[in-house]
Amino acid sequence: MVFTLVVLACLAAAALFVHEGGRLAAQKRRLIDAADAAALSAATFEARVLNFDSYMNRAIVANQAAMAQSVSLRSWLEYMTRTVSRVNRVARFVPWLGAATTALSRVMSGVNRAAQPLLAAGEGTLAVFTTDFARAADALHGAAAPATLDLARRVAAENFPGAVPSARGQAFFGVHAGQWNRLTRAYGGAQRGRQKDVVLRSLDRFTADRGAVLASAAIVQLQKRGGTDLLGYDTWRGMDTFALHQRLLFDWRETFSIGWGAAEQGPRSSLRGEHGGSYRVNRRTSRAAMRDLRSSRLFRGLPAMRDVSRLEATAVNDLRLDLELAVPVGGGGPARRDMLALSSARVFHARAESRTDRRRELASLYSPYWQARLATSPRWLAP
Repeated sequence: MVFTLVVLACLAAAALFVHEGGRLAAQKRRLIDAADAAALSAATFEARVLNFDSYMNRAIVANQAAMAQSVSLRSWLEYMTRTVSRVNRVARFVPWLGAATTALSRVMSGVNRAAQPLLAAGEGTLAVFTTDFARAADALHGAAAPATLDLARRVAAENFPGAVPSARGQAFFGVHAGQWNRLTRAYGGAQRGRQKDVVLRSLDRFTADRGAVLASAAIVQLQKRGGTDLLGYDTWRGMDTFALHQRLLFDWRETFSIGWGAAEQGPRSSLRGEHGGSYRVNRRTSRAAMRDLRSSRLFRGLPAMRDVSRLEATAVNDLRLDLELAVPVGGGGPARRDMLALSSARVFHARAESRTDRRRELASLYSPYWQARLATSPRWLAP
């Protein structure tokens, strides 16, 4: 009987040990799942923040392209109105043709008077939206780091009540917050060169260069030049010129100004744009266009836009988020023991499909291809 009681006690202890071991293993599995869910949720939120920045940048670029188109249209309407009016001064004495040019001149004058204030007001609305987009991106990006930690805590607690980031996990997240802040930066002031380049590459042909040789003979030709430029980073200016040129020996010289027009949106600037070669080809007419320049001061300049900090390193530049959760499984005081679970996630930039030109696309905040996934934790992070 004594031997049987001892065996039964051993069996009971073994069963209790197996039960507790199984329970701890199940809790450990749940804790690991909670850590994975928290890390992936936090990384997914950061990827969405970066994609939001990308969409805001794209919206700003689209607004700037639309503003440049509006300035171009205002300049072109002014040019057409003046050209038709000047042609009508001569053509009105010609039977049949005079009636047509007079009617066309009146129509163009009416359209120009109605369109100029409407287009300028629309440019002001685009300027307000552009500023709001930039502020929204900065506000969300600045709040992302603390929001990410709070999200990780809430997801972990909902999947495993009582689970909280350990002391080492808090240190890991502090390191990650520093990496998050260093990954991107806001480029403003004289550092807006990349933003300006992206905007200018987004312009259509009518906005960038609307010049052509309309007619050419042995000794005379009609030169139309026009285009809209971003002067510095703060002012859009469009110009259209039309002039008669005469051949002198081996060169052409501008002899008569037929029509011109110019429009501007933004702070007054002393800079001179290319305007499709207006200053180079139609110099006299370009000076006349500047004298009759239609200005609007609603635009305050290209805003500071956020982008990755180092473009040359973005092919492998990504964010690693390491999260360690702790759950007490022992008593209090010196006997307290914690069950730990470590999980890692990555935020990286990758296209869903390869480019058709087979070129590698570097990470930026102009392409919303930021993604998140779980990652293998480095060995040195293991408890």
